[in-house]
Amino acid sequence: MILKHDIPQGAKLYFGKEAKIKREIENIAAEVFETLEYEEIITPFFSYHQLEALDEKELIRFTDSKNRSLALRGDSSIDVIRLVIKRLKSEAKKWFYIQPVFRAPSSEMYQIGAESLGGDLVDTLKTNNLIFERLGKNYTLQLSHIKIPQMAAELTGLELEDIKKMRLYKFDEEWLKKLASVHTIKDLNDLSVFPEEIAVHLKELKNIAVNFENAIIAPLYVANLRYYTGVFYRFIKNNTVYAKGGEYIVEGEKSVGFSIYTDNLLKDING
Repeated sequence: MILKHDIPQGAKLYFGKEAKIKREIENIAAEVFETLEYEEIITPFFSYHQLEALDEKELIRFTDSKNRSLALRGDSSIDVIRLVIKRLKSEAKKWFYIQPVFRAPSSEMYQIGAESLGGDLVDTLKTNNLIFERLGKNYTLQLSHIKIPQMAAELTGLELEDIKKMRLYKFDEEWLKKLASVHTIKDLNDLSVFPEEIAVHLKELKNIAVNFENAIIAPLYVANLRYYTGVFYRFIKNNTVYAKGGEYIVEGEKSVGFSIYTDNLLKDING
């Protein structure tokens, strides 16, 4: 029996101290963004194009009055950039948002995010990290490149799923075995042991990692988000993800962005 005061599994309810801390987190993030001259945007809860970002099984889908398929917002990045370019036609290049996303069957997740048209990934990472610093948090930065596992699969004949699941018993090439053990900048001192097609992307990771003391490199990590086109990252601690971000292209515009997972951050702050 469902009681009238029950809420669905995955839905969020904030009250008392927790609601206050959530508001303080969001206020601090907004202050950082405004200091760095980001514009704020709040996008619609409903979207026609979420399949560009997520697999269909992750979306809460239904139809509009004209029987066109749409979904509750499962990801904000693509919608933000497309709305800025096509609808707002604004000259502003940097945007931030504080809003929830929704995943099937009934998950509600609050995010603090930012998107930068033509932006620089290192600058975006520093903005993300500055918010954590203002909150007194220090998380491990994991850097990856979407083209490395894709190229590794192409060069070896493996399925991308083999690399994603790290089925090491299928890794026959010595360079691929070595790639699976890469974790630090020092592991990339000699890029000549890797195929040239992969070494060029490893160099990208190395050049970004030198800017951050807490960076680890995970070259074979495969992201679930579909739209990353280059370097992407996660801030993590004890297998919990506190933020994700990376490079992508929407409407022909190269952009970078990130999302902070407010609910995970809130749990960490509450201890």
